[in-house]
Amino acid sequence: MMQAVDRGLSWLWRVGLTVMLIMGILVPPLLLQLINELTANGASWWWRAAVTVAYFGVFWVVSYLAYRIYRHYAGFWRWPKLTKHDVYVVIGGYLLIIGCESIFQLCNQLLYQQNETQNNVAIEALMSGSTLALWLQAISAIFLTPIMEELVFRGVLTTLFWRQNWLKVLLSGLVFGSLHTTNTIPSFLIYFTMGLVLAGVYLWTGKLQTSIGLHFLINLGAMSLILLTEWS
Repeated sequence: MMQAVDRGLSWLWRVGLTVMLIMGILVPPLLLQLINELTANGASWWWRAAVTVAYFGVFWVVSYLAYRIYRHYAGFWRWPKLTKHDVYVVIGGYLLIIGCESIFQLCNQLLYQQNETQNNVAIEALMSGSTLALWLQAISAIFLTPIMEELVFRGVLTTLFWRQNWLKVLLSGLVFGSLHTTNTIPSFLIYFTMGLVLAGVYLWTGKLQTSIGLHFLINLGAMSLILLTEWS
């Protein structure tokens, strides 16, 4: 598997780079909240337009920085082509995630009487604040978030830390799960398992496109359900 080519990079520097990227990932939801507040207060359209530009700008900046870091320390120069086997791995990973999510969600209902995770509730609240926020969240979750988060959580994180693949997968799952809003153990396990599978798919195939594609499928399904609920 790909290893960091610069072993002289200090742990402090690695942690600093990762924290910087993660802080960038946390910005878009705050901008959506700001858009909802501007809409509620009747702010002029150009304020909302400016925040919208900033919203997409954050995705671009974080993704670009993560890509440059990943490309440099992984030591690759081009994206390898996908094979039929890669497609099968993505489909298998998706089915595994859906199965695990169903089990943990059932536990959530039985033990905590929660029909959905707190993370989904927070997303739905942002999307219900204004039509602009709804479409920005839907578009970014399906097309932009998979690229940005996979570059950070799978690309950078698994490249900069540890040589053992099982430690890379565990770290990726823990960080990914911890950054999703949860208040029960089953809810956390949903995102923790999702992170494990995404990292496993990436490390198994050696191609970041596979985890990006898997993440796209996950978010497409989640956003479709949320939009159907909003419109029903």
